[in-house]
Amino acid sequence: MTLSIPPYGNSHLPASPLAQQAAPTTAIWREPIDQLQPRELAQALQTYFDAMSDPRFTETITKKSLQRVADGRPLKGVPPTQTQIEIAQEVLKRKDLFQQLDFTSGKDGQISRDDLATETGEFHLLSDRALITLVGKNFNEYGAGDEYVNFTELREAAGELPSAKKFSPQARGVAQELLKRKELLDRLDIGVGFLGFSGKQDQRFDQRNVEYTRTRSSPQFHYPD
Repeated sequence: MTLSIPPYGNSHLPASPLAQQAAPTTAIWREPIDQLQPRELAQALQTYFDAMSDPRFTETITKKSLQRVADGRPLKGVPPTQTQIEIAQEVLKRKDLFQQLDFTSGKDGQISRDDLATETGEFHLLSDRALITLVGKNFNEYGAGDEYVNFTELREAAGELPSAKKFSPQARGVAQELLKRKELLDRLDIGVGFLGFSGKQDQRFDQRNVEYTRTRSSPQFHYPD
């Protein structure tokens, strides 16, 4: 069955410029919009996330919601601004960009706030679940192919200890953020052991611990209210 976004009337909303989903004053990118880099477009989507999110789902942007904004039609009763229309049109025009952004949450056809924070490198905004997902994606870079990643290797990746290894910006940023979340790091360390019992707290973790911790971590993002 194909879902369709229902038409939302706006008769119950005040006809005020403030209702047009104004951007935070901290949002800055250069014009014109068609020259923005993928990271800058991701930042634009972060700024206008509420105005572009699909009302059928929780905190996600879909191609259908983007298309509706690009056509100048309201999603939640409030007409999109011209800037929002142009941003949506630009994202849709770049056919590979949506797939690129739909990454952390698992290629599910929906762009989450975690997906956008991953693209912009703002790892402090990630949910615990998304952060652990990225730990898994960068596991081999941390451990150089070993079965375990230990805390020394994690601190090397974060730049807290000297290392001869080179780390990608994502691997470094994820390691830095994980070390700040002490409770999450402890849970990853303990993980799961023999017969499903709790593992040892030995300052190292394997892929099994990563997956065990990921599925039991909060999907709540860390964006400010």
